[in-house]
Amino acid sequence: MKNGAVPSKVFKSKETASLLEGYAGRIAKFAPCEVRGRPLPAEFKSGVKMIWWCDRAPRARGLASEETARLMERCSHASVQELRIFIGGPDGFSEQDERDFPPALRWSFGPLTLPHELACVVAAEQIYRAWTLLKGHPYHGGH
Repeated sequence: MKNGAVPSKVFKSKETASLLEGYAGRIAKFAPCEVRGRPLPAEFKSGVKMIWWCDRAPRARGLASEETARLMERCSHASVQELRIFIGGPDGFSEQDERDFPPALRWSFGPLTLPHELACVVAAEQIYRAWTLLKGHPYHGGH
């Protein structure tokens, strides 16, 4: 399964971009990982892809790290070739986004309002943490 974290805009902060690159490198030890800007709807025409939205909408779901790992494991067992994670823009997701990129999961980091770049880093850290849980790596350590 390929993981692709997709920020909604280009990073302005070099420090945050560096953090994200660090987690992407760690994730890549378990599965291919790339960080990209907003995709085009045509990119989703082939292959089995799953989309998760990082979203503050009321219907978004907060996940414990262990639950994130279980959901990723289910993706793998369901032959999902690519998991894409979208970070919402300042106004969240539009109706057009819903049509172009329908989410299998609306993932919430709780009631916090986070800058886009930081939300992307949090998502990457949680994906890395999930992989370490699945592989029995000591990173999580029950935290």
